[in-house]
Amino acid sequence: MAEKPKYRELTPASLVGGILVGLLLNMGICFAGLQIGFTIVGSTVAAVLGFGLLRGVLRQGSILEVNIFQTVASSVNTVNAGVIFTIPVLFLMDLEEQIDYYALALAVTAGSVLGVVMIIPLRKQIIELERLRFPSAVAVAAILKSPGAGVEKACLLVLGIGVSAAASSLTILSGVDSVDIGQYIGLPAGIHFVFAISLLCIGAGYLAGRPGLAILYGTLLNFWILIPLCITFGWVPEKFAGTGFLEMSYEQAGDFIPAFAHFTSRHLGIGMILGGAIAGIAIALPALKAAITSLRSPPDEGPREEVSLKTLNTGMAIGFLLLLVATKLSGGAHVSWPQAVLAAAVGGIWLWLSGLVVAQTTGRTDWSPLSGLALLATVIMMAILGTDNNGIIPAVTVGAAICVATSMCADMMSDLKTGYLIGSRPARQQVAQMATCWIGPAVSVATVLLLWNANAFGPEQAKILYERKAAEGPEALVAYEQAGGSPTKLAKGIPQLGAPQAAALKSAINLVKKATSEKDESTASEGNALDRLEAGGIPVKKYLAGAAIGLLVSLLVSPGLGVMIGLSLYLPFEYMIVFGIGGLLSIFISRRFGARVAEDKGVPIAAGLIVGDALVGIIHAVYKVGMSLGN
Repeated sequence: MAEKPKYRELTPASLVGGILVGLLLNMGICFAGLQIGFTIVGSTVAAVLGFGLLRGVLRQGSILEVNIFQTVASSVNTVNAGVIFTIPVLFLMDLEEQIDYYALALAVTAGSVLGVVMIIPLRKQIIELERLRFPSAVAVAAILKSPGAGVEKACLLVLGIGVSAAASSLTILSGVDSVDIGQYIGLPAGIHFVFAISLLCIGAGYLAGRPGLAILYGTLLNFWILIPLCITFGWVPEKFAGTGFLEMSYEQAGDFIPAFAHFTSRHLGIGMILGGAIAGIAIALPALKAAITSLRSPPDEGPREEVSLKTLNTGMAIGFLLLLVATKLSGGAHVSWPQAVLAAAVGGIWLWLSGLVVAQTTGRTDWSPLSGLALLATVIMMAILGTDNNGIIPAVTVGAAICVATSMCADMMSDLKTGYLIGSRPARQQVAQMATCWIGPAVSVATVLLLWNANAFGPEQAKILYERKAAEGPEALVAYEQAGGSPTKLAKGIPQLGAPQAAALKSAINLVKKATSEKDESTASEGNALDRLEAGGIPVKKYLAGAAIGLLVSLLVSPGLGVMIGLSLYLPFEYMIVFGIGGLLSIFISRRFGARVAEDKGVPIAAGLIVGDALVGIIHAVYKVGMSLGN
């Protein structure tokens, strides 16, 4: 009897193809992140390309092989979020000549390895027990299953992709990405009623369904109750004092509402997310203990479902050692070995907690507070390594490792969710990701360095480029000015790279430096450490208050609710309101037409809305990189 042919899954084609596509996505999304301040999900694009290459060109790829392809591609690509949120701040602070790039590459590689291996024991808890939705993972699974799911579902998926791609293209070409409905219908300026033009948000909200409505409720609570109350009772900064709720102009509201979200809502939200995550850990401890026990024991029969605990421990040891060496190298003689050990140990604990937070928030909504957690990680490292320039460089280096690890935790869990939906064995995905996660970090760092040398970035990008041309000589400066360049305006053809997340991190670092460099004895003697940090502009009490609220809400009301409400306080109104509409649409269709219609017809369309937006975003980013290199 002939031997049954082996079903293709972990193959050279899936590994090599995934690596190449991941490298391309990595560079493109690095560019996009520096330009718009957030990154684009690459898994859906990788799945589409995997189908085209493995099944279209090679004509031999199975669904599971394409899944490995997109797992590898996202493993190589995902690290860019952690890199672009942190490392550019060193350039913005004029520290590029002091950077040890080998240490930086070691650190982000360590973060990538640690992020993958430290989240694997939580797979069963998050995916099989909590059954978090992971909207992008559902979209990827819909792509992978579309050929075998019937012509109708495949057509609905393509329809969603086409509509979303068209809408996304129009927003990019027109430059209009939101609509202020409140101003059109005459609502008071203090009531924020702006909608983002984002079909991706609609799709993600639809896939999140009823559980995602907590995001909508928290958003409405923040922007339609808390902020109007603050305006009404005069709980506003001095520049807005004396302005009533009905008297506030749209111009004033445009300044105040984002400022309120920044100095109050954002900090409370991060605190609630952390508190809710800690509560989730406490509630899930029995399940986590059982999961770790199952990793330690040999399989009853057949191949392992998960990689062994020994493999994970080895990965953790390698990652920790790399992080320790990177911390010491980046700080040089200014960082002692005890300091390096402490920073690596605290960083390891923080990245595990942050990874859990981001995995949970991504699982519920597809969004996460990655930049806020990166900011906190850097501040924690500065407390250990110092707040002068000699301490900032290793602090940002370790902070980058933590941020990379955190993003990898979310990516690993999302990929495992996709595998779970299509029947893949988790161990093979885990092996593929562990084998390739070290490739992307150096590429992301090199891309940031390339873009800095080519075009600079940050809020003062035009000024930096103008000064560079002036230093090159009169001819270069005249040519630059003839192209429209000035200290306040970029020359024609040069892309604007504001690096908003790195700029925010720079502001936070400067606040910490200011708070800790205060030498006035009378100031130092007044109040406790928290009061002194608050006086220096670090809102520690808001973080702690948010953490307490998130902890209590999750323990006393519902597990995960603290994380969801915290996320709604952290993220922009215009995107969260559209996300909520997607969730309401899912409930309406389910009630009006039945759960079968909502699942069989709604899910493919919603998945297509996510994929189409991501495809256009990636294509636009890669095009911009090509134009940048050409210039």
